[in-house]
Amino acid sequence: MNTALLTLFAGTLNVWAFLLIAEYQIGFLNWIEIPFVAAALLASLLWDAWIYAWHRLNQRTPFFWRFHQVHHSDVQMDLSTALRFHPGEILLSSLANIVVFTALGIALEYMILYKVVFNLNVLFHHSNVAIPEKWDRILRLFLVSPNMHRVHHSRRMRETNSNYSSVLSVWDRLFGTYRESETDRIVFGLEYDRTVEAQSLVQLMKRPFIRRNDPPREGDSTD
Repeated sequence: MNTALLTLFAGTLNVWAFLLIAEYQIGFLNWIEIPFVAAALLASLLWDAWIYAWHRLNQRTPFFWRFHQVHHSDVQMDLSTALRFHPGEILLSSLANIVVFTALGIALEYMILYKVVFNLNVLFHHSNVAIPEKWDRILRLFLVSPNMHRVHHSRRMRETNSNYSSVLSVWDRLFGTYRESETDRIVFGLEYDRTVEAQSLVQLMKRPFIRRNDPPREGDSTD
């Protein structure tokens, strides 16, 4: 469903936006003259910072959390969790992203380069692959590692509200949202929606509309 939504709706709008950016030289990156490699790196850095901010906004704002909770309600974290988003969140994200990459003047080729790295890393750090802790610790000095992101999917609210980064781990360190934990004792998911029925496709699609659950706050749950 999300692939269809991205292809038919977001894809069309994205192409239109990228054509406008190229034709009219819209956005910040078109106002400065720097080499292609430097522009690609700057575009990736700016976009990665935006993805961090958007992720944090989705988690802390009641309206956005209605949709984002579907991603966090997965009680078994593996590669499929990286693809588990409510279509409503995909739609909202697509609209917000178009506004931001147009304002930044990110060209299509820059976005493609970033998306290749983004998609590979997101699939990797959502997976249930086990790597030695010492290597995971080295990796998360620069990139979001599996153990770093597992903390974000913890049932404990103070851990859920941490580690929002998607590619570079620097944003959590810079803005004080980085947290480490013993990943072998993490229970994934939320305090609610843990039954088989709640995990069905129909219930997940209805989830944002059946009742309100505020964004997770520290102290909302016991250990």
